[in-house]
Amino acid sequence: MARRGFFCPMLDADGHFATITGMELPKQIKVFNLTYEIRWVDRQIETATDSHGFCDTTEQLIVVNGDQKRDAIADTILHEINHALFSALCITGELTEERIVRLMATGLCTVLRDNPNFTKWWIKQL
Repeated sequence: MARRGFFCPMLDADGHFATITGMELPKQIKVFNLTYEIRWVDRQIETATDSHGFCDTTEQLIVVNGDQKRDAIADTILHEINHALFSALCITGELTEERIVRLMATGLCTVLRDNPNFTKWWIKQL
């Protein structure tokens, strides 16, 4: 049996990815032309990083604490996807708020459209 811990996926007793709401946890997500791996970890991430998750745009990795309540998981993973979008769209402080909001809206629509299984799973978390 795999140990759960920081950077270790949340696995069930058989070594399979755990489920939330009866659906297997997403393992990856496309953000435009980039495929990000999604790693599910336990609460130890909060001690190590003082957060519920993080996004490493260089490694194309999103890490999420799967020991949260479902609605908090939905919030955390969308937060981390927004970091990936922010990087992919090269958003800088020089842009107006309206321009940033427009770019992020288009980015989110694209991610949700391009990842239908993820989108179904995410909606069930709300």
